[in-house]
Amino acid sequence: MKPKTTKKHALNVSIKNNLGISLIKRNGQNNNNNFKNPITKPTNVEGHYPRFMLPGAVNLLEEDRREMSIILESFLPQLERIGVQIDEINNLIREIITSTEIFRRLKGISQIELLPFAFKQVPWFTRYTHSCLTYVLSDHVIDKLNNKLNLEGAELEAAKLSFLIHDLGHGPFSHLTERAFKKPKTREGKVPKEYDHEYWTKVLLTELQESLFDTNVNPYLPQKTVDLSQGKLKKSKEYNLDIFSKALAMISKNHHFIVSQLLSSQIDIDRLSNYIGDRLIVSGVLEEENIDKNSIVKHLSSYNDTVENIKRIINGFVILDKDSHGKSCGQYVALHEDAAIPAIHFFLDRHIIRYYLLKHYRREAANNILEKILLRAQYLVRNNHPEDLGKTDLLVKTWLGGKHSELEYIELDDQLVFHQIRKWAKYSKDPILHDLTLRFTANGFFSTYTCEKEGKPVCPSKELIATLKEKVSNNLKLNNIPKELIGEYYFTYDETTSEPYHIDQEEVIIYTSDKKIKNLSKFIQDENIELGRTLLNTRFERYLFVVPPEIELT
Repeated sequence: MKPKTTKKHALNVSIKNNLGISLIKRNGQNNNNNFKNPITKPTNVEGHYPRFMLPGAVNLLEEDRREMSIILESFLPQLERIGVQIDEINNLIREIITSTEIFRRLKGISQIELLPFAFKQVPWFTRYTHSCLTYVLSDHVIDKLNNKLNLEGAELEAAKLSFLIHDLGHGPFSHLTERAFKKPKTREGKVPKEYDHEYWTKVLLTELQESLFDTNVNPYLPQKTVDLSQGKLKKSKEYNLDIFSKALAMISKNHHFIVSQLLSSQIDIDRLSNYIGDRLIVSGVLEEENIDKNSIVKHLSSYNDTVENIKRIINGFVILDKDSHGKSCGQYVALHEDAAIPAIHFFLDRHIIRYYLLKHYRREAANNILEKILLRAQYLVRNNHPEDLGKTDLLVKTWLGGKHSELEYIELDDQLVFHQIRKWAKYSKDPILHDLTLRFTANGFFSTYTCEKEGKPVCPSKELIATLKEKVSNNLKLNNIPKELIGEYYFTYDETTSEPYHIDQEEVIIYTSDKKIKNLSKFIQDENIELGRTLLNTRFERYLFVVPPEIELT
């Protein structure tokens, strides 16, 4: 083993060879092991308390009777300002959101991963509420555009339904588990299909269809519904099955380009739903004193301005059937130039919210330790070490092994994983899993460091990364854990880069007052919009090290 002086010398040499590079400690406690335990409490943002945050028994009967106006009670004032009226929902939507386990499971899937663990002011926000919010926005937008879309009957209802069920396949903690289980372990690989939410969305949509329509008709539901497209009566079951089948086609992008565009593009209804929800969520993050109000964060719109931006974008949606040369083409969605500035704000705000606030250092520290727990537990399952796991739920073990069926996947949520982590903290015989779960249950999250040069993000050399990893491996003293495994489970280097608007993808189309058609980037240049230039020239970069708090990298 090298003497300590050699290790210190290696670190100094590495930094000297990367002149000007600094490691800035962003998050984490000093070496005193006095971990702070933030108070995490739910608010009414969900319209209900998340099940895993409630003590004791839960009476779900009242939740079963809730409809959209109650589910979205925290957003009603904002929706009213936008002009959204929540009408009585049809029987199919009501059945899905209140009575199907496949959709209701989304109440236990976090939309924002572990952000509420890092910031005590942040409320829980789940895929269930996000999906319902996306649905009511789509109901409003599609009705506004339908004079050009000419959707009727089952096709109109299907277009709206597709927005409700588009996120059905998310697993525990949404994208967190996808990142954790990427292959190879460097997280640069592809998400295995057994953890890919897009794959499971397709699977669960089929399962949901069977649960809705392959059973006896509920005798208390209306037996007949008017099918306006056919001008005749159909049995409710047949009509709803027609709606559901058309919605599946729209989600798979095999049917109706306009709906696909509104569901998946650079400025779609799903992202507008995230915009209003996430802006409300990060208000709690912004209350913290240590948020860096840098030159980009200062551009973030207030919550009231966010609502106004959404209103103007929705009112600015137009359907065109001619290209920039005036030639006829298939219908597509564009924005009137009156909505161009709100759209620029939308892209900048979404970028700031996602990368400076939602992906804050403290959340990344919490996420990181949970990812390591899942990876270690998965290793023990897949390498036949059940005795080291300790008491483990059979469903969790099946999930970690990647052998879960669709019926088992339906039962997975954040609550189950939280409960399992508490068990591992008590009973696991594996020193790594035991240590990591003890830290997690005590909110003993890791420290984060950014790599910078002259105050700007800079990518560290491979030599510097290796030196820091060696420092952690040599200096972290944990019983019965080999040095090479300390480097694997207690050291993380992560690179994140992103741009708020992608000119290399299908751009947002602006329809000018003089009836010209331009890409948003061209419109910004032609109109010399200063905020637009900020949008086009903005880039997020972060080179992050995550290590236990008892190790000081600086």
